[in-house]
Amino acid sequence: MKTTVIAIICFLIGVFAVLGYRYYRAKQSKAPVTHTVTLPEELTPQPTFALVPPSEAVSGILTITKGKAQKWSRNDDGYKEASSGAQILTGESVVTEDLSTAVATVSGIANITFGQDTELAFANLYPTDMIVQQKSGKITYEITDTGHPFSVRALHTLVSIPSGAMTINVVDTDISITVTTGSVKFALVDNDNNTHVWNLTEGHRVNIDDAARQVYFVHPLQ
Repeated sequence: MKTTVIAIICFLIGVFAVLGYRYYRAKQSKAPVTHTVTLPEELTPQPTFALVPPSEAVSGILTITKGKAQKWSRNDDGYKEASSGAQILTGESVVTEDLSTAVATVSGIANITFGQDTELAFANLYPTDMIVQQKSGKITYEITDTGHPFSVRALHTLVSIPSGAMTINVVDTDISITVTTGSVKFALVDNDNNTHVWNLTEGHRVNIDDAARQVYFVHPLQ
């Protein structure tokens, strides 16, 4: 009798052990397995437009000399009124209002003087390849540090300023480039998608009909 009871108890313990093991395995198979993978920095996806500009880019300082100006900041969805001392970052734009003028100083590299009703986008403020896009109005560019390439895009014309000073005026589809000191090189893409390059020296001006892609030289300035 005693032997029979012990056998029954051992059998029950075995049954419960098997059931407990199967329950544990079932729970384990249903639990999701999570692996934490850390990608190397060079493989981590980066946003195409960062609110904070690259550390290699320089910046400009806006000074309003007359009237009012507006600035389109990287984190805004349109133009807002600006004040003197405002910082200009790569990708931002500045526009002056009627009867207003302003100056943007780009990190000791260039002084940019705006006339009235003038819009300029600071497309790329990398010191090794600085490009601005003049959309309208009259701007005088003075290069203060010749060690940094500086270019201006005006409609379909690209102007490279290695040194000196020049003025670009954009009115609708008409462009004029006047060299005050030094020399510039400008390129124009014609209607057949061919690129033409010219040099323009001190005291000379060129008028460009952007719609017709025609260039008219004025020698010398009168």
